[in-house]
Amino acid sequence: MPRRPRRATLPAPVSVLRFQPDRDVARHVRSLRRRFAIAIGMLVGIAVASTAGLVAFGVRADEPIGRRILLAFWDTLNLVSTVGNLEEEFTIAQRLWAMLVIIFGLGAVLYAFGTVQQLLHGPDVRQHIQRLRMQRRLDTLTGHTIVCGYGAVGTQVAAQLRRARATVVVVDRDAARTAAADADGHIAVEADATHEQTLVNCGVERAAGVIATLDRDEANVYLALITRELRPDVRLVSRASGDESARALRRAGADRVIIPGRLAGMQLSHLVLKPRVSDFITAAIGEGEYDFGEVEVREHAFLEGRSLRELDLPRRHGILVIAIVDADRRETFNPPADTRLANGDVLLVVSREGGLEIGPPGSPEPPPLERA
Repeated sequence: MPRRPRRATLPAPVSVLRFQPDRDVARHVRSLRRRFAIAIGMLVGIAVASTAGLVAFGVRADEPIGRRILLAFWDTLNLVSTVGNLEEEFTIAQRLWAMLVIIFGLGAVLYAFGTVQQLLHGPDVRQHIQRLRMQRRLDTLTGHTIVCGYGAVGTQVAAQLRRARATVVVVDRDAARTAAADADGHIAVEADATHEQTLVNCGVERAAGVIATLDRDEANVYLALITRELRPDVRLVSRASGDESARALRRAGADRVIIPGRLAGMQLSHLVLKPRVSDFITAAIGEGEYDFGEVEVREHAFLEGRSLRELDLPRRHGILVIAIVDADRRETFNPPADTRLANGDVLLVVSREGGLEIGPPGSPEPPPLERA
């Protein structure tokens, strides 16, 4: 019979960070310490008991007690290590005691040696070191985006963010999904995103945004509540399966809620009713032919007080200003050329891919803009 083809398996993740609750971590550390203490205690106990027995059954009564203890301890080390470099012949009583020392002492040494080797080179210590290394990497991140859930929607979200050269931290409790996220080049964290400590460990206080793409709506609602409690000002976007869930997510603090089914329906209808518009949007967003960005006037001091006509962004930088959002969040679509920019304004712009750069006239290396 022909052999069945073997199922393809994902490669083992090399940089997936697995978070555990602090209670489990503390219990695991106590277990390691207890095993190490038992191993050391067995060695010390065997050494003390063997030395005392050899001193008690010895015939060197005329020797000082310190020298007798030292020689007995030397004989103990030779017995349990099987070296056999003994100072003199044992008496019958010493030989009987040495048999017990060899039987129990050698077993204790092997157990202690194996335990210490397992602690030093086993998976527990490696995982702990890897966890510390990855945590240090997370602690240095700033302005990153946390994607909670790496299903069908989360995969596409993370891919688009990576295409925009954003730093993505993927959080999922499923090992296969985090392995896939690691293979896709993201920072992968295997943990429950609805745990407060998980978001703290992922640096939510320094993140630019949090995207909730978990499979269950109630989990996304709970995640939104926790995120808002930890970081009230972070940008929070979530998916929902229906209108009721979307309302609950908005009440929980989500800035934007997307219903994938409705979005797909709108796109499919536009492909028939407005095919050219749909092709342009697909090329702009899906295929990355164009870059959309936000320009904050406060971050580009030379823009303040100048009009769009003076700046002449389309000719000088190949950037088209679509709208201006003022400090009160009022939007002005297709602003007139005489519009003067204020400190709190934000320009919504579009350009060809890789062209989102702006700077004062004559600047050799204009700073890049934030991509939408």
